Amino acid sequence: MPLLDINGISLYFEQHAASDSAGAERTPLLLLAGMASDIASWQPLVDGLRQQQPLLIPDNRCTGRTRPTPVACTRELMVADILAMLDALAIDRVNVLGHSMGGMLGWALACQAPERVSHLISAAALPQVLPARIALFRSLVALRSEHNEAHWFSLLYQFLFKPDFFEQPDRVSAALDASLAYPHKQDLSAFSQQVEALESFLPPLDLSMLRCPVTLMTGSHDVLMTPRMQADFQRQHPQMTVYVVEDAAHALHWEQAANVLGLVEQVLSRSEH
Repeated sequence: MPLLDINGISLYFEQHAASDSAGAERTPLLLLAGMASDIASWQPLVDGLRQQQPLLIPDNRCTGRTRPTPVACTRELMVADILAMLDALAIDRVNVLGHSMGGMLGWALACQAPERVSHLISAAALPQVLPARIALFRSLVALRSEHNEAHWFSLLYQFLFKPDFFEQPDRVSAALDASLAYPHKQDLSAFSQQVEALESFLPPLDLSMLRCPVTLMTGSHDVLMTPRMQADFQRQHPQMTVYVVEDAAHALHWEQAANVLGLVEQVLSRSEH
């Protein structure tokens, strides 16, 4: 198993070489998962992305196969983990694709170590967390128990997927079965620890430290990081490129994988040529 003993944890990660020989020379793409997610959350994109560039995908603290769990968890610790991983693997620079909390981590990484990030793609995320989102996730912690996990996941899906997801009961049942059976499912204690880590994402970042292009994207139906929020942010930072992925909610890379894949390749190809 690919494990790195760094910063008091055993960090699980995966590396995928580019399928295309020309892609092997490209800057590796670091994929950072969101709240309550791990490497498996990138499943819809991995095969397509690895055709074009090498991939590096870690399990964040308190998720997946990274141990111990739960463990101390903050924005600063997770950025330190990423930098230690890059150092251990002798990777000087990466492109970053982060989703939700992973997007916020990408912002922090690009501000703290601007020389290590060539391009940041922030999916469904802005640099800081909203207090309202902390309140939401704390409520989700309070509602979760071993006795109602199926109902809890059904509630969580309301924030991840667009409304027509629920028009097909078989699809909802299949998603629930997969979530409940997942062997590396995050338990309540680890989820609670990660939710408390959201407090550390409140202090503003010094965006003047950024040295890389930034691309933002969100789903047209996203209720957690809405297109309006993204547009308002972009008006303050007009140098940043924004995309709204139609017919997708917060889990845009699951609902519109082909479109997200095309956008990522378009953005990174443009920046490397």
